[in-house]
Amino acid sequence: MIKHLVLLKWKSGVSSKEIDRVTSGFQDLKDQIKGIASYSFGEDASIYRGNADYALIAEFLSEADLKAYVEHPKHQEFMREVTGPIMESFQSIQFIDRE
Repeated sequence: MIKHLVLLKWKSGVSSKEIDRVTSGFQDLKDQIKGIASYSFGEDASIYRGNADYALIAEFLSEADLKAYVEHPKHQEFMREVTGPIMESFQSIQFIDRE
């Protein structure tokens, strides 16, 4: 299983409406792109200071499924039109879950 983790930091002044659009957009991607084995996402719970603002954890059975997700036109459009304009920065990591 390949896990794909993404941490997003928003620009100053991002509204709750914009964040809701991100959440609904991720939900749409889950329904539109095949090959996603598991998909969870959400806002930071504000338990610790200095965290990212939003996170996504996606699981894929193969590297090919992950690449198909990342390169999918719907994912590219979402990144360009929804998250891109409000994102200050992001980090991602992919790792193989050995359990």
